[in-house]
Amino acid sequence: MITGWQKAWVAGLIALLAGLLPMPTTAQPIDAAQACHATAAADETYAALRHAPERWICSSSRYDFGPERQFMRFRLSPNEATARSFVTQASPFELITIWVVDQAGGVKSARFGRADVHHLTNGPLMAATLPLSNSAPRMVVVRIDKPWNKNIISQARLDSDPRGSGWPIREVVVMAIISGLLIVPLVLNFGLYAVLRLPYALWHVVMVSGMLVQNLLLTGFIHIFIELNSDAEAAISMLCLGVILSSALLFMGSFIEQDCQSPWMRRLLRHSAPALILGFLIATLPFDAMRPYGMIIIAGLLGINFSLLFAAMGDAWRRKSRAVYFLIAGWTPALAVGLYRIACYLLPNAKPTDEPALVQFTLAIEVIASTLGIVFRFVELRREAENASLRALTLETAANHDPLTGLMNRHLIEERFATLYAEGFRTMAVIDLDHFKAVNDSHGHAVGDAVLRAVGLALTDDPQARAFRMGGEEFLLLIRGTNAAERAERARRAITTRIAATVPGLDRLVTASMGVVAQDLSPPQSEDFSTLYARCDELLYKAKRAGRNRNVCERAKGFDTDHGNAELPAHPPLRA
Repeated sequence: MITGWQKAWVAGLIALLAGLLPMPTTAQPIDAAQACHATAAADETYAALRHAPERWICSSSRYDFGPERQFMRFRLSPNEATARSFVTQASPFELITIWVVDQAGGVKSARFGRADVHHLTNGPLMAATLPLSNSAPRMVVVRIDKPWNKNIISQARLDSDPRGSGWPIREVVVMAIISGLLIVPLVLNFGLYAVLRLPYALWHVVMVSGMLVQNLLLTGFIHIFIELNSDAEAAISMLCLGVILSSALLFMGSFIEQDCQSPWMRRLLRHSAPALILGFLIATLPFDAMRPYGMIIIAGLLGINFSLLFAAMGDAWRRKSRAVYFLIAGWTPALAVGLYRIACYLLPNAKPTDEPALVQFTLAIEVIASTLGIVFRFVELRREAENASLRALTLETAANHDPLTGLMNRHLIEERFATLYAEGFRTMAVIDLDHFKAVNDSHGHAVGDAVLRAVGLALTDDPQARAFRMGGEEFLLLIRGTNAAERAERARRAITTRIAATVPGLDRLVTASMGVVAQDLSPPQSEDFSTLYARCDELLYKAKRAGRNRNVCERAKGFDTDHGNAELPAHPPLRA
């Protein structure tokens, strides 16, 4: 049966794909005959750079960190489709100025602020429509004032659609499915936390929530639901990255088994998480002074986070953690891709790479592996809880039961008497074996123990009776129901029969004496254990003084009675 959240996931995925239907399918990127870029000062113009060919770099390398101005020049072949838009990665900037030179030598220009560019819904891209004339363009020059990172230059291209074209539909569908898949562990782990209050389930919920939001930003899908400018988009994306990495540290610190992670490592992970968030907040401050250093700070924070994750997994692996294998399987691909992207961004001769599909795929692997690990830890914790309950039950049984006979002991009857009495166990019988010391002296303690075990079996035949060993050869019965005194007498006589049948080598019958206080079913006057037990003990010793192998019974409506009692042997004494 499909559950409610599964229906919601399917409906959300359908809505997401439906929002992507207006994407252009016939447009395509333009392969320029030559694409070059050059860095300039804030007051330099294209005319100054035009006559300085040594400053132009016509390869995918040597991008500067946060220049004041960045120029790009695209030379177009007449055989190419007509370029109609400039497309690049959605990233903060101050101003984009575009000049288009047509085949006749005419020049047209346009300027675009942050609010003027068009954000695509099928990729983390933004587009600006080229100012075209009636003649096809042969060269396009783009100036970007105060770009915040290299990617806005390295990912720049021309496109044949006026509003730009993004990813192909196949890649869009894959990314939409990955986005939808993130909802499954989100719901699962939230449910685990809501029921069991597992801290690592909570941190995984936070981490996956950050991944989901960042996935919507990195794929451009966020613009299906809300329009954001490039500044807000970049700031939210970086904060989400900080949340993901910080919660990953907290998740790892609480997920690994307690005895498989050193205390200093656990403290380091816990204290590093807020510091990491603070670092990402500083890196995303919208001050021009931060522009050349923001991405470098973020790359450094990523390196610190990766080092902590590697160190924590290594520490847990060294300490024989079983849960850490899920983390190793999940985080290794994501960390490898992350390190590769950092290297491509920082190395001067490398082209900054932006592969959202690969990034999201590795994050999906991490989420799946971590979710399986959480399920593993849940099963493990449940097994530990069951074992702990079993150990507690065993200890409780050992504390409340006599190890020789298996009967409940005096501690338990004193603790539970009020409950048993309220349940109807109102007739008490105290039983003592006659001349038991002579059995031990004549046949040894092993035979004496066998006799006591036989007594325990004899006293447990009545399902409406509860038998206790009070110590030594003394036992106690609590009985409910009708004819309780007569049933107590049958149990007393059964002792002799059971011992004779199960303990060989005895030279005489072992008998028992008993004192009984039988109460009717009317509301009791008292339910004090000590008072009732003391009265039964007095009746027991009357039976002993009367010749043993008998019982003395008193019928009363409460414990504190003043009516007389009689020595009542229920049956003639047994003779050897």
